[in-house]
Amino acid sequence: MISGKQKRAAIMARRHERREQARIAALRQDSVIAPAPCSTVPVEPDLLAPYSSYGDPRFVRRGYYLDERFICRDCGSQQVWTAAQQKWWYETAKGYVYSTAIRCSACRRARRAERTSSNKRTTTTTLD
Repeated sequence: MISGKQKRAAIMARRHERREQARIAALRQDSVIAPAPCSTVPVEPDLLAPYSSYGDPRFVRRGYYLDERFICRDCGSQQVWTAAQQKWWYETAKGYVYSTAIRCSACRRARRAERTSSNKRTTTTTLD
C-alpha cells in the first residue's frame, strides 16, 4: 500500500509527462505551419472591452498586434489572423481580449448560415 504523498507524487509526474508531450507536439505543429507575414498594428488600450483579470493580454503588454498563425478547427487549413483583423475584433467589435481565431472565414460563414437556417426552422415550426 502506498501513502497519499506517494500517490500525489505519481500523479504530478504523470501530469508533467503529459505537459511535456503536449509541448513537444505543439513545437512540431508550429514548425509545419508556414511562417506568417509579419505586420504590426498599434494597440489602443482605451478602446478595448473592459476585462477583469490578473494581467493584461500579451498584445497589450507588447503594445502592438502581430499576425498570428492558426489551423482552422473545422477544415484544418492553415490561416493567418492578421493584425488588422485583431484590431477590429478587440477594439471595434469589443471582443473578449483573451479570445483568438479558431475558424477560417469560409467556415465561420458556413457555421453562421447553418445557425440562422436552424433558427428560422425552429421559429417557423413553433409558430404553426
